Amino acid sequence: MSKSILLLLTGDIRSIDPMLQEQVYKEFYRLVYPLILYIVKDHPTTEDIIQDTFLTIIRKSPHDIEEVRLHAWIRAVARNATISYLRKNKKRRDELLSDDVYIENAVPLPHHPAFSTESEVEAKLLEEAIIYYIHQLKPIYRQVIQMRWTECLSYKEMADRLGVTEEKIRQTLHRSREAIKKKLQRDWKVNEP
Repeated sequence: MSKSILLLLTGDIRSIDPMLQEQVYKEFYRLVYPLILYIVKDHPTTEDIIQDTFLTIIRKSPHDIEEVRLHAWIRAVARNATISYLRKNKKRRDELLSDDVYIENAVPLPHHPAFSTESEVEAKLLEEAIIYYIHQLKPIYRQVIQMRWTECLSYKEMADRLGVTEEKIRQTLHRSREAIKKKLQRDWKVNEP
């Protein structure tokens, strides 16, 4: 971990050298930008949330946080700031989403009262994690997952293309799903219903 990001814990970043302040901000920016952009899908909005989050962290930094937990804490604050932004701008967000009705094949978001902003964010982050886990799989596992869910091939079509039996395809798909499930259970504490 870079020592410059630790300066956020001092609570008085204004007292340090301006060049070092800039270095701290750049490191902070690199840490939270991908997370926030993934959630809001808008660069200018991401920039605003990053600035607000940075100021919040400077004002409310816990001085007793362990160094090893600092990045996780910063990402959690950024995620919460993004959720707060989405809540405050829910009307605008809903207006933007209603435009999707006219886009062919658009998938509407659930409008159930129990479906919260936190659920939306968690679903997006979980989807991102699953894609990441798929890219970590063995090549054959990635290939059968892509053939099944992207190309929508049947077991028979997959077996014919790969020159194996349908049973081998079933077994490979099962193993790939199990590998992803184990990673989810380990990293996200996701349990089967």
